[in-house]
Amino acid sequence: MVTELPIELDQENMKGAIQSFPSHLRETQTIMESWQPMHSYSDIRQVMVLGMGGSAIGGDVVRVLVQNECKIPIMVNRSYNIPAWVDRHTLVIASSYSGGTEETLSAFSQCEERNCPTLIISTGGELTEIARKKNYDVVSLPKGLQPRAALGYSFYSLLLVLQKTGHISDAIPTMVENSIPEIESMSKELTQSQNEALTMAGKIHHTIPFVYGSEDLTWVAALRFRGQLAENAKMLSTHHHFPEQNHNEIEGWTCNPHILEHSSVVWLRDEEDHPGIQKRMDISEELLSKATTIQLSISQSGNNRVERLLSLIHFTDWVSYYCALLNHIDPTPVDRIQDLKARIA
Repeated sequence: MVTELPIELDQENMKGAIQSFPSHLRETQTIMESWQPMHSYSDIRQVMVLGMGGSAIGGDVVRVLVQNECKIPIMVNRSYNIPAWVDRHTLVIASSYSGGTEETLSAFSQCEERNCPTLIISTGGELTEIARKKNYDVVSLPKGLQPRAALGYSFYSLLLVLQKTGHISDAIPTMVENSIPEIESMSKELTQSQNEALTMAGKIHHTIPFVYGSEDLTWVAALRFRGQLAENAKMLSTHHHFPEQNHNEIEGWTCNPHILEHSSVVWLRDEEDHPGIQKRMDISEELLSKATTIQLSISQSGNNRVERLLSLIHFTDWVSYYCALLNHIDPTPVDRIQDLKARIA
C-alpha cells in the first residue's frame, strides 16, 4: 500500500476541486434560488442538451436521475449538428462551461434557425454574449474550474432549470439536496492518508481498466469514470454497460492474452440493479477471471438511487485523482486537448 503520495504534483489543486463537489451543490442551490425564467416553456415535447466533455456529462447525469419521472425524452447532443426532429417543441439547453465550445456553438446556431425555445448554462463566453443580445434565459456559473470539475454546478443547475420550467417535480432536486451531507462525509474520509479510493487506485493505475455499469443507473458513472481516468490520470480505459455487454464485448476477452494481462475490470453496481443484470454481472465476473486477475466492484449505499449515484460518481472521481498521483502526473493540465483546440482554431 502506498503511504506517501507525490501531492506536490497537484500544482493546480485538483484535490480541492474534487473535494468541493458538495460545496458546488450547495452553491448551485443559492444561485438557483433567485433564478426564474423570463420566458414560458410550454408545449415542450422533448429536451435536448447541447454540450461536450465535462459540460455534457451533466446532461447525462440529469437524464438518468429523472428518467423514472420526466414524461418527455431528454437527449444529450455531442455534435456539430442536430437531429431532424428538433423543432419549436424542443427545449434546447446549451451547456458549455467556457461558453466557447465549437461544437456546441455550431449546434446552437442550428437550433436558433429552427426557432427552438432556448436556455443557456455557462460561465460566459460567446454563448452568453449571444444569449444576452437575444434575451435568452441564462444561468451563470462560477468561473475558475476545469469543466470536468464543475459537474456539481452543471448537472444540478440543469436539474433545477427543469424543475423551474415545470418539467419535473421537486422530488429529485430534494433528493440531491438531502444527499449533500453524506457526500461531504465521504469526501472527508477519502482525503485521509489511507482510504478506499486510494487502495483501488493502487490496483488499477498501471492497467487499462474496463469499466462496466448497468443500463438502469450506473452506466453514466462508468462514462464519467472513463473520462476522469483520461483527463485526470492520463490513462486509457473503456466502458460498457449491462446487459448489452453480454451480447458482444464479452467475446472480445478471448484473443491477445498478452494485452489482456495488462487490463483490469471495474464493476459499478447498484443494489437496485435488475436481478437479471445482477446475475449477468456475477457470471461474467467469473468468466473474465480467466483473462484478468484484477477485478474490483464499487457500489455505494444510500437512501435512494440519487444519493447512491452521486456518491458513486464522487468516489470514482477520487479514484481517478489518486491514479494520477500514482502515475506521477499532475491531474489538472490537459495539454493534448489544448493543443488540439489550438490547431483547430
